[in-house]
Amino acid sequence: MLPIEDAHPASAITGPDRGAILSAILRRQALRREAQLPLLNVRAEYERAVERALWKAHVVKHGETIRDQVVAELRAKHGPQFGGSVGGQWAVRLRTEKQLREKFYFCK
Repeated sequence: MLPIEDAHPASAITGPDRGAILSAILRRQALRREAQLPLLNVRAEYERAVERALWKAHVVKHGETIRDQVVAELRAKHGPQFGGSVGGQWAVRLRTEKQLREKFYFCK
């Protein structure tokens, strides 16, 4: 199977290269047909791959900024040491991901 997500590094994606995504899916489809495996739902695979590429680009663009905001917010609330423990790191990661997802779906 040809990896779709490795076709272009996320840092290089300004908008997903939809032609490359479709081409990779069609190559996978041809390989599956040749191997007599069940065929892919090309539309579903394409939509999933485009969504994944958009998400990666969003994380690259906004991830660090949102993480810094979350850390500052939690340190203001819990003190300057916050984030040094495993629990603090989990809290930062979870809140960052939540805000990234909220912003991603709001921007669509």
